[in-house]
Amino acid sequence: MDNSEKEILMELLRGCIAEKKVKMLREVFDEYNVVDMSELVAELSVEEALFVFKTLKKEVSSEIFSYLSHEKQESLIELLTGPEIQSILNNLYSDDIVDFIEEMPANLVEHILKSASQSQREEINRLLSYEANSAGSIMSIDFVQLKEKDTVSEAIEKVRKQGKVAETISYCYITDSKKKLKGYLPFRSLLYAQNDDIIEDIMDTDLIFVRTSDDQEIAAQQIQKYDITAIPVVNDEDCLVGIITVDDILDVINEEATEDIQLMNAITPIEDTYMETGVIKMYKSRIIWLLILMISATFTGQIMAHYEEVLSQYVILSVFIPMLMDAAGNAGNQASTMIIRALAMGELKPKHILSVWWKEIRIAFLCGLTMGAVNLVRILIFMHQVDMKTSLIVSLTVFVTVCLAKMVGSTLPIVAVKLKQDPAVMAGPLITTIVDALALITYFMLVTKLLIPFL
Repeated sequence: MDNSEKEILMELLRGCIAEKKVKMLREVFDEYNVVDMSELVAELSVEEALFVFKTLKKEVSSEIFSYLSHEKQESLIELLTGPEIQSILNNLYSDDIVDFIEEMPANLVEHILKSASQSQREEINRLLSYEANSAGSIMSIDFVQLKEKDTVSEAIEKVRKQGKVAETISYCYITDSKKKLKGYLPFRSLLYAQNDDIIEDIMDTDLIFVRTSDDQEIAAQQIQKYDITAIPVVNDEDCLVGIITVDDILDVINEEATEDIQLMNAITPIEDTYMETGVIKMYKSRIIWLLILMISATFTGQIMAHYEEVLSQYVILSVFIPMLMDAAGNAGNQASTMIIRALAMGELKPKHILSVWWKEIRIAFLCGLTMGAVNLVRILIFMHQVDMKTSLIVSLTVFVTVCLAKMVGSTLPIVAVKLKQDPAVMAGPLITTIVDALALITYFMLVTKLLIPFL
């Protein structure tokens, strides 16, 4: 749907709402994609959106509600009656219910729980009890469950009944009398099986699953690795308690990527979108790291102060400091970015640190050698006032600092994982601050040992 079509539809919606054309409003929502229509509802005033919710079919209004921002959801919940809230809850999957409840203030959560049925309250409270960002916290308890001794015809009948509320019927999960997960069966396989076949004989027992306590990233890695659309979640007793579908994983990937980008750029992670986040909250998310990095820059200042006499006597040396610090920072950030991604994708484990070092040493040698050589040619062509000895020392510093920066950049994210911290913390500005100090120390040590004694 392009912008011009959206504008026309928005005018039509507002016209239907203003003139109370209920039938036409329903026809519009039946004709267009729910996701596209939810974007239009998000732009309506709360009063207009409320009219839409009271007008549409329950299942349609519930689906639209799940796509709205938390801010819009909160505004609507405040105005909806108990039965209307219960209607929305009845038509939402359990994981979607938990998603919007987690963002609500306490008074609205209480309002929602009072409107929910007893079974819904129990389900919601159980899901909310799981640790944040765990597999249990994002799973859905709406799935198709079969028994080992079911026949195919009995199983298909169960799918018909359970599938009405299940988040997906792509996979059917088989449990024993104690609800322990024993196997799974793609629905397609079930359709092509003979009616009198026993599920136990045709199910796949090569189980891929996660536990409720596992990090949500593990679920994302498993779904990506095995190219599946859903993964079962079991508790410590191996009992099936829920499933995680690929749409939930897309949300996880988006959240994790956003968090990593923020950490890599020295911003304390925030959950709301840019436009939803207030100035004070945005300020708090940035100022802490800015202060830490400003204070940590004291080290580079002290290094410069320590070699102040050298710089005052050989002013030309100061010309190369920005270039050396930039080269070191860029080299370190390149290495850390690749390592952080590999760790996030599960391609790399802390135990692989020796292999990482061996690879990065070779990469650093080639990069440092190339950059040092190009720098030497650059100085000789464009900076005739610099003698050959100084040119060689600066180029040697480039080589050494690039090698050091790549080793530091590849090591720190792995150290962070070993310390059970997010590796993204060890990136961007923090890596730059560390390798800047290393670049200066290396530069002045080489200058004082190899250059000044011969001048």
